[in-house]
Amino acid sequence: MGIYNSNNKGVKMVYLIIRKFHIKDSSMKPEYQVEKWAETIKEANKYLTALHVLEESENKTFFIVQAHENPALILTEEVA
Repeated sequence: MGIYNSNNKGVKMVYLIIRKFHIKDSSMKPEYQVEKWAETIKEANKYLTALHVLEESENKTFFIVQAHENPALILTEEVA
């Protein structure tokens, strides 16, 4: 999973598509959730474009975050 970043040799990169939910002019804090992930920025941009086209709510926005893959943080079984 992921591609190698030339700046950090040996570190794999993944791209997270984050969904932000926030009702404007409210006292509520924004909520963030990983909506999707991708191995390349090209693939991430495709997902982002599709989400923007399909989403009808004015309270949701999507953006891409580059993340380092960290094997220590990958769940290997369901914990809930």
